[in-house]
Order: sequence, then structure tokens, then C-alpha cells
Amino acid sequence: MSFEDLHKATAQALTKAVDELVAEFEVTPAKLDELTAYFIEQMEKGLKPTADKATDLGLPMIPSYVTGIPNGTEKGVLLAADLGGTNFRVCSVELNGDHTYNMEQMKAKIPDELLDDDTATSEQLFGFLARRTLAFMKKFHPEILEQGDAAKPVKLGFTFSYPVDQTSLNSGTLIRWTKGFKIPDTVGKDVVELYQTALKKAGLPMVNVVALTNDTVGTLLSHGYTSDNTDSMTTGEISEPIIGCIFGTGTNGCYMEEIEKITKLPEDLKKKLLAQGKTHMIINTEWGSFDNELKHLPATKYDIAIDKASANPGFHLFEKRVSGMYLGEVLRCVLVDLYKRGLIFSQYRSEKQLPHRLQTEFELDSEVLSHIEIDDSTGLRETELSLLQSLRLPTSPSERIEIQKLVRAISRRSAYLAAVPIAAIIIKTGVLNKRYHGEVEVGCDGSVIEYYPGFRSMLRHALAISPLGAEGERKVHLKLAKDGSGTGAALCALVA
Repeated sequence: MSFEDLHKATAQALTKAVDELVAEFEVTPAKLDELTAYFIEQMEKGLKPTADKATDLGLPMIPSYVTGIPNGTEKGVLLAADLGGTNFRVCSVELNGDHTYNMEQMKAKIPDELLDDDTATSEQLFGFLARRTLAFMKKFHPEILEQGDAAKPVKLGFTFSYPVDQTSLNSGTLIRWTKGFKIPDTVGKDVVELYQTALKKAGLPMVNVVALTNDTVGTLLSHGYTSDNTDSMTTGEISEPIIGCIFGTGTNGCYMEEIEKITKLPEDLKKKLLAQGKTHMIINTEWGSFDNELKHLPATKYDIAIDKASANPGFHLFEKRVSGMYLGEVLRCVLVDLYKRGLIFSQYRSEKQLPHRLQTEFELDSEVLSHIEIDDSTGLRETELSLLQSLRLPTSPSERIEIQKLVRAISRRSAYLAAVPIAAIIIKTGVLNKRYHGEVEVGCDGSVIEYYPGFRSMLRHALAISPLGAEGERKVHLKLAKDGSGTGAALCALVA
């Protein structure tokens, strides 16, 4: 066989293998039906008391204790603090009462000695947070500090996106650290109490931490305030929920649920809320953990390998198929596998000769996929440059055609799976049937839904072929809702 014939045969074999993989990544309408039904089932189980769940606990379905959503007419100045994986941010949000707000903020990198160090203490961490809060107040609100003990209390919402057992709007004990923290004496303690104590020690007794939240709940609140479609707002008086969701590095979502249906809530608390006229509460679904048992989620050999090599094997399996953190890693694993099968990158004689970046886990960023996704240049020149720049990986025109097919299959699977929780929540709550011509707004945040080309349109297409149907999809409005961890946390303090 001549070199030309050999090259042609290899190209044909690559095309055949890629087409098979594309089919493997496909999410069919039947699979959407199956996943949506199972998601609803898992939501309902998660709302029940633990004793009623036997071995299947369902989704976490964490009560947020937030029982209202702002409608954009509120006014005032509120504070927010956001503890992320690498930075701590303090904000003040001035609500103008017309769906707009002004924000001041200050960000500080968390010292290395507080990260990846199990000798650090809670006192050191929250002392740092309090000192940064004091620095912010000195810069942006010196007039409050000058009043001293006579200062009017200022409400602060605390975004703490780590696993907590939240027992009220302003209390929650840390279950475990993620994102690099290892401070052992914080586990099992009330993080609001720790922060509040540190604020008092720092000379900020007027700052009251009144709400503990995460960025998903904040996204819903932020959308509620900035949206001018007040007909679709709910303050707990009407039974029309709105969804808040994140599709970025990770994924999660929340929605308004009828308090009567949250049977895991203590009866005395439910009675108290209902007596106050509160009928709904925001539920943080923690949908990144949907179907960790893999009863229904699609699972390629690449998904299984990525999960096994992750820091939390067996957990967040939905997130590992949907979120931006994993899209590039899926593609990298596929490319390495195709090389091992002798179908691609034949210029490298052994796996050890492959570019180091191609061999390194999570080195391929989803931003690279976004360039490849929409590349229509001659010979896919943009794809060639993106792979050279990101992985130091040279490619042939025929290889780039197949790589683009893979990218589009991986992103489409992500978007189609992302439609499942949205469709499930809309169907479970019956929101579209509760009003004549009922419609619903979904507040969305995150780099994938905001910046990945075509993600929203693919998600919408999936909604149309899901059990919602084309008519239901037309009544769903996906709206970008910015800064749930800042603005949203401040708004959480507002409803406290």
C-alpha cells in the first residue's frame, strides 16, 4: 500500500471512529424524556424528611430560608461578602428602586497560608475576612465608622459556596471544605457566627450578617431585582416560580417551591411561615449531584475515567458532563484515546512524545473549544492556531475537521443535559399552567451560558424536544443575571 493510500485509509478510519463517538455523545428526545422524569422524581424525594427516603435520598434540595424575591422597587444600601476559592470580595450595593443599582467592591487574594494548610485556624481565616471588611468600610463608608456605637446596623449577606448544613437564613455549619481550604477546626461550626464574632473583634459591631447564601440563590434574587417584567415576579404571594441557575465552571440551580410541599421542614417552622403569609421558599437543588448513581445519565468511557481521576470520584457526575470545567478535559481524553488507537497525530511515534500539555489533565480550557465551535475559516485556520497556542499541538486540515465534530458533539451534549433540570422544574411546579398564557423567566449566570457560542440556542432546542415541547419552550425566557454572589447576596440580606 502506497503512503497516499495509507494516509487515505487512516483518514477514513478516523472519520468512522469520530462519527461513532459523536453518536455516543448524542442525547436523544427519548433520553431527555427519561432524564426529565427521573429528575422530577429525585426532586420530590429530596423534599422529604430523611426518614422517608430509605436508601435513595434524591437530590439534596436544600432549603434556603429565603421566602421572597425582590421586584425591583426596593431602595437602600446593603453589604455583601463573597468567599471564593482564591479571593474574598466585599461589596456595597445601593438599590435605586427602579431595577437598577450601584456597586462598590474590593477584592483581596486569600493568603497562601490559609489555603492548603491544615494547621491554619478558623480564627485566622475569619479574622482575615473581618480585616478586609474593615478596610472596605474605611474606603467606601467612613461615615458609618465615624458614628461608632451610634451607627445604624448595616445588613450583610454572606455568599459561602461550600457545603453547609443550613438551619436558618443566618446560620449554617460547615460540612466539609472544597476548593483548596483544609482548615479542620471550621468543620461543624456555624460560619455566620464565626464571621460575626470576627467582625465585632475588628470593630464592626454595626455590621450584621443576616443572611447566608450561595451564588445560585443570589442569581435568582439578582434577576428578580433587575428584571422589569414584574408580571413574572413572585414575592411568595403567587405560586409562579422563577429559576436561578449557574452554567459556568460548575453548575447548579434553585427555584421557588411551595412551602407546603417542603415536607423536610419542621412543622412548627412551616406553620409559622404560613401564618406570616409566606407560601414559597427558594430551594437550592444542588443539581450538580443529579444521578450520582448513573442510573440514567449517559456515561462514556471518558466520563468514567475523568470521574475516577477527579478529587471527588462518584460525586457531581451531572456537573462533570455539563460544566465548563470538564468540557475541555473530555475533548483532551478523546484526542489521547484516538492517538492510542493510531488514528490521529501520526507524527508522534510514542505517547511520551505527545505535547506535554496534551498529556496534562485539565490543560485544555473550554475557551479553546468555543473558538473551534464556530470556526469557519479556510482550512479551519482558527482551530489550528487555537490548538497550537493552547496545547502546542500541530494538526492537519483533515484532523481539524474531525476535532471540530467532536467539539460540537461535546458542547451539544452539555447544552442538552443542561435543559433537563430547567424542563423538570417547570413541569413539576406547573408554572406554565397556573396562568392563562403563563410564561417563566430563568435567571442565568456563568461563563458557559454567557460566552460559549450557541450554548443558549442548543439549550433552547433541547427544551423544545423535551417533555416541555415546542409550545412550552416558547414560554421560557433565558435571561442573563449577573453577579449572584455579590448583588444577589446583598439582596438576600434585604429579604432577611
